[in-house]
This record gives sequence, structure tokens and C-alpha cells, in this order.
Amino acid sequence: MDYEDVLRQYLGEFGRYQKLAAVLLVLVGPSVGATMFAQAFLAATPPHHCRLHQNDSSATPGHLSERLNFSVPMEYVDGTWRYSSCLMYNRTGGTSAGNNRTVTPCRHGWEYDQSVYHSTVVTDYDLVCERHWLKELGQSIFMVGVSAGGLISGTTSDRFGRRPTVLACIVLQLSVGLAAAFTKDFFSFLVLRLLAGGAANGLFYVGLTLAIEVIGSSKRNAVGMTISLSWAVGTVCLGGLAYFLRDWWSLQLALAVMSAPLLSYWWLLPESPRWLLSNKWNEEAKISIQKAAKFNKVTIPDEVYEEVTKPKDEEPGEKSKKYNLIDLFRGPGLRMITITMSLVWFATVSVYYALIIGSADLAGDPYLNFVLGALLEIGLSLVGLVAMAKWGRRPVVGGFLFLTGAACLAVAATPADRQDVIRYVSLLGRCAVGVAFTTLTVYSPEVFPTVVRTMGVGVANMSSRTGGILSPFVSLLADVWAPLPMLTFGVLCTLGGAGVFSLPETFGIRLPDTLEDGEKLGLGRRQRTKIDVTEKSTKSERDRDLSYIGPVVVSGHVIWDNDFFYLT
Repeated sequence: MDYEDVLRQYLGEFGRYQKLAAVLLVLVGPSVGATMFAQAFLAATPPHHCRLHQNDSSATPGHLSERLNFSVPMEYVDGTWRYSSCLMYNRTGGTSAGNNRTVTPCRHGWEYDQSVYHSTVVTDYDLVCERHWLKELGQSIFMVGVSAGGLISGTTSDRFGRRPTVLACIVLQLSVGLAAAFTKDFFSFLVLRLLAGGAANGLFYVGLTLAIEVIGSSKRNAVGMTISLSWAVGTVCLGGLAYFLRDWWSLQLALAVMSAPLLSYWWLLPESPRWLLSNKWNEEAKISIQKAAKFNKVTIPDEVYEEVTKPKDEEPGEKSKKYNLIDLFRGPGLRMITITMSLVWFATVSVYYALIIGSADLAGDPYLNFVLGALLEIGLSLVGLVAMAKWGRRPVVGGFLFLTGAACLAVAATPADRQDVIRYVSLLGRCAVGVAFTTLTVYSPEVFPTVVRTMGVGVANMSSRTGGILSPFVSLLADVWAPLPMLTFGVLCTLGGAGVFSLPETFGIRLPDTLEDGEKLGLGRRQRTKIDVTEKSTKSERDRDLSYIGPVVVSGHVIWDNDFFYLT
């Protein structure tokens, strides 16, 4: 008997205890989502032009438009004429307004339009023109932190537990968020954003893993999707806060304060009984299950505790074994899952962050575009939830990645003067990749066995954050050819969608616990595992498993038969 059997036969797959844990972990999503996409407003770039003189008091008299006409050239950008953002006329040779005037880069800094943003990191540190790459560098450094946080938090949560890792990430996210609001130089801001990225990513994915492990398999889909949707709720909150807080430091302060209520998790958040059992913390696991039984108002016989905590048949030395990253690549099945899932995450996140952060730069109101995209993502993700419960994980994740790829390619083919078309198609792609990201978040933990689950998710997400690190610099390809960034994103999403269909389907299947289980899932039970362990399950146990799961992966296909099926 294992923890899954205890849930189904005694505790209930979604009793009061499991519901409390799920709600607590849903509530971490908004603060994480807001932190992840804060760059859209913290580092927004408003319209700007060269400052005409060293200081405002030395400006020549006359209306601003007259002075700009005399001092700043016009440029044709996105189908419209506007004042140049980075050039001004060279007036050292006189004040003639003839047609042969030469131009020069801005000499006295820039003046920024404050009608939308009162201040941003870009305006405070002049991250425009020849320095505009520093803005993209800031987002890339943030994603470096996110990437490292996925790996570090995954390793620590597998080694020390889900609960202490979640608590450490909460404290770190709150403290560095508060400090970032009061920085006085760009370098300090970058360092603190680096730490914030690591804390936010660790908090979300270790929390998601904890929730998936506490509840029963029949509720994994709904709870996982709800936690992922809470991330999108955070983007809505970010848009609302940014609308009312037009100075970047006040917005950053508000985002940090969102994490303060989570400090109560020190007293409220339980540890994963599944993790405790997998790591041989049998006494602690027994106490945890007893607390859950008391909270759910059910009685579990003493022999059940003995059965679920007694040592399983193991190879010599297996009891004290500590797992590491190499175990993810030891066997062909798990190796295929790890590499493919990492590549899919790379493609998805590259496009996800680019389209969401870029939605604030589309034509129209930036706050409306940002919030509208988030709301549409939530609505479509609910559709994805229903679809995943009916058709499984792969068709939904892969299908929305294909839709995102088509939208990006369509934007790349749209003329620059059709900003209205670009706006709506970009929002479609932004929503589609959001659904793909949300459903992939649910799918990912299910394909890795318990003993290396958060390490597996951490590796996949570290790969994805490599895409996030490179994504801002893909946007700079527009300096070479305007459609090139969206063309690149379209190809990535199309390849990512194809990769999803090479992964095993997990809908309705018992979570893999051991490396052997992961091999069977990765190989589709087409051959025996090559890991140096022997299959322990008897025929009756296999029959019990088959009566439990609904669809099963057979030679790469999903067989929809809840009554019986066979392996080929």
C-alpha cells in the first residue's frame, strides 16, 4: 500500500486537509505572477526625444513644437511620422533651418513623455537609444535568477523537503522586493531583481509540486490548473497596480508587500506526505497522515499506517540512496522525457515572456492591452482545463503552441502600418501561449517520478529560462529586420508543439514514484527498463493499476477505454 491508496481508500482524494493545502498554494500565484512580469511597467519606455539644451532654464523661448521642428528631425516609424527619439540637428555651425543640416546623437540627455508613465527605470537611468540594450539586459539577468532558482529550489526541495523550500522562497521574495524599491543605482536594481527571479520561480514550482503530491490523482488536473491560473491573476493585479501607481518605485513596493501575508505559512503549510514516504521519513509521514485524517474527520486503522510506512522491497543500499541530477539521464525513457520537456519549455517560455511583456508596447492603451490579455488568458485556460480533462494533456498543450506559432508568423507577415491588425493578432498569440504555459505547468510534474520530480521540473525550467534569458535579445533583431523577432518566435512555438506529441500522455495515470516507474512511462511500457532495478509489481498489482487508470500510452498513442485495454 502506498500514499495514493491511502488517499483513495481512507483520507479522500480532496478532503478538507487537501483543500486547505491547495488553497494555500493557489494564493502564492498572484505575487509570483506580478513579480515575473513587472518588467513590463517597471522598465517601460515612454515616447522621448533629445533634450534641446543642457537644462530646462536655458531653453530658447517659443512653443515646444516650434523648438522641436527646428531642433529634432522627423522619422517614419510603424507607418507614421514622428520626432526622432535618438537624433537631433547639429547646430554648431549656426542656426540656419535649411535642408542640409546634419544630425548628431542626443547631447544633453532626453525628455520623456509623462502622460502615461511618471517614472520608470528606463527614464531614471536613460536606458534608451545606444543604451537601450541595458533594458533587455535587465530582463535577461532577471531570467538568469529565475533559471538558477528553478534548479536550486528543485534540488533543495527534493533533499530537504517541499515546505522549508517554499518558506525560504517567501522570505527571500519579500525582502529583496522591498530592497529593490529603494535602490539608487541600476546595478543594485539588477542584483535584487536577479534574486527576486530565483525566489519567485522556486516559490511557484515547489508550491505546485507540493500541491500535486498532497491531493489525489483525480483532482490533479483541476488543482494544477487553478494554481497556474493564479499566476495569470497576478498579471491582472500588476496591470491594475501599475495603472494607479505610475512611479516605478511605488509599484515595486506594492509588489513586495503582496508577499507579506504568505509569512503565515510558517504555521499553516503542511509537508508533502508523499515526499516524506519517498525519503524514508516514516515517522514524520505517519504524523502527517494522522493530522490529515483528524482534519478530514476520518479514522485510519493502525495497520494501514504500518503498511504504508513499512520498507518496500529494495536493492541493497537503496534505502539510503540520495538521488541527483544524473538519475534523470540514467535510463532511456526518463532521459527522453527530460530532454524533450526541457526543449518544449525553452520554446514556450521564450515566446511567453516576449509576448506578455511586449503587450504593453502594442498600439492603444498599455494598461488595457496588458489586463485584457491576462483576462483572455484566464478564460481560455479554463477552456484548456476542460479540454485536458476530456482529451488529455498532449493535444491541449501542443495545440495551443501551434496556435501561438501561427499567430506569430501572421504578425511577422503583417505590414507595419497595420498596427490595429498587429495588436489583435499579437493578443491572440499572447493568450494562446499563456494557455500553453499554464497547461504545460500542470503536465510537467506528472511525467517525472516522485524521487526526482522537482529536480526534473527544475531542470526543464532551467532550460526554459535559458529561453527567457535569450528572449529579450531576440527582440533586438528588429534592428536588423522588423519582422525577424516574430518570425523566430513563430518557428520556436511550432517546433515546441511538435515536441509535445513525442512525450507520454499522463491523463488519469498514477503518478510515477520510482525511477523504474519513470522509465516505464517514458518508454510507453514497450520494453523493460534498463535501470539496474527489478520489477517488483505482481500481476494482480498491475491489474489493479490498470483498473485505476483511464487512458494509457500504448506505443505512443492514447487508448480510451476505462474498462479494459492491453499493451502491445
